[in-house]
Amino acid sequence: MTHAYSEMYLEDAMRTLGEAVDFALCDQGLTPAELTAIMSNALEMKQFERGMPRVVCGMAGDELAREIIVHAGLEPVEFREAYPFDRSPQYWAGWVLAYTQWTCSLGFSELFDVAPLDWIIGSYHPLHEASEDKFAQIVIDKWNKAQAGKKGLKAARKASGLTQKQLAAQSGVKLRAIQLYEQNQLDLRRASVSSALALAKTLHCSIEDIVWQPVVLEYDSQAFPSLSI
Repeated sequence: MTHAYSEMYLEDAMRTLGEAVDFALCDQGLTPAELTAIMSNALEMKQFERGMPRVVCGMAGDELAREIIVHAGLEPVEFREAYPFDRSPQYWAGWVLAYTQWTCSLGFSELFDVAPLDWIIGSYHPLHEASEDKFAQIVIDKWNKAQAGKKGLKAARKASGLTQKQLAAQSGVKLRAIQLYEQNQLDLRRASVSSALALAKTLHCSIEDIVWQPVVLEYDSQAFPSLSI
């Protein structure tokens, strides 16, 4: 899997987002639901997703939070002079959210669909003592489960009301191939263009609608030490 940006920025990015979330919730007084909505639509978070240095490591977390808050049409509170040594559940939420986004390359708005900030903060016990990889896997499992019912070949076929045999007969794609695609034992993204087009045409959808595959995480980064809260 290709990560969202270079690993050299990752720890700074996690710290920045941890501080930003902590500031917005604890100092600014936003609710988790309000901050989730603001972050889902913020240009700065789109830049964060791509690892833009100015955003992920070029400013303090409270600076990032204030910029997002201003662009949302709100009046930000004063900058925080210092952060306490012991990190809050809100800080942890931003920390692990940044790691999860980097690991899977999904957008923040997509992650918030299955893991809004109130849910992440509520997961502080017992997950704050676990590895970031464990949290990321839980979120991606939730994402895959949510998407499986509305994306991919199986979902498109069911929406069309066709059985696998009917789809094979109408598209000209072999029944066994369709079965393997739906079981994720064959990757439809590697199918011939003619087969993918035939399936999409038969199901009256785009190729992009049927080639979705579950996100699979690869743990190839150095482990980060667990936060001591």
